[in-house]
Amino acid sequence: MRFLLTICLIIGSTGALAIDLDGHTDFARRLELNSGVSARVEAIAVTVGQQVAKGDLLLNLDTTRLQADVDLARARADALAPMVERMLTELEKAQELFDRDSLAMVELQNAEQDHAMADSRLRAAQAKLVRAEYRLSQSEIRSPIDGIVLEISTFPGHYVNTGVDNQTLVIVADNKYMRAEALLPLESWSNSLLKRTASVSFRNQRFDGKVVEIGHQVTVGSNNHPSITLIVEIRTDGKLPAALPVKITVADE
Repeated sequence: MRFLLTICLIIGSTGALAIDLDGHTDFARRLELNSGVSARVEAIAVTVGQQVAKGDLLLNLDTTRLQADVDLARARADALAPMVERMLTELEKAQELFDRDSLAMVELQNAEQDHAMADSRLRAAQAKLVRAEYRLSQSEIRSPIDGIVLEISTFPGHYVNTGVDNQTLVIVADNKYMRAEALLPLESWSNSLLKRTASVSFRNQRFDGKVVEIGHQVTVGSNNHPSITLIVEIRTDGKLPAALPVKITVADE
């Protein structure tokens, strides 16, 4: 996109320049969300353009296999727990007999080893249960931010295979804060512009912000003029869409 430029020379007490630029808006942050588990899409809970809050459900996957994995892991852990208790009881008895000189050291060591092995199996089963529960939790894809749904790239019945690809399922953007981008003529470039107060205007709307980024790579602007990217961040609370042509005014010092 080409940007038009108007530089307004406002001579103040410092002789600094105020700069007007023609640019466009974009989302300050957009997130491409995918699935951490392979399963079929069961339902989609939102539509493109819908406002969502952090934690809102976007879509969920079929949980049949994932729930079965949790049930199996829990059953395995539950079955091993009594064995650990029994081995602990046997160990305590062996220690008591050993302390009374009624049991050989090797028998005490065998009891210690039996308990350690049973406890190790239980901890492994419990770890598998935690992993299975975590994978089950991944069957729900929720919005990590307050924002707007930009794109949905799946549908109910679609099988998501994480072993083959890392497909984006939903794109969510933060539309509370936006960025406005323009091309600054090279001769106007200065590090002093960074963090300078700026405003973004569209028709009769004005949003105040500041310069958050100045590029360090020269590009070709309108009329083949060497330019640098300048980005202003503003708070719009969803009042401006992306790719909107706007006027950017960078204040003088």
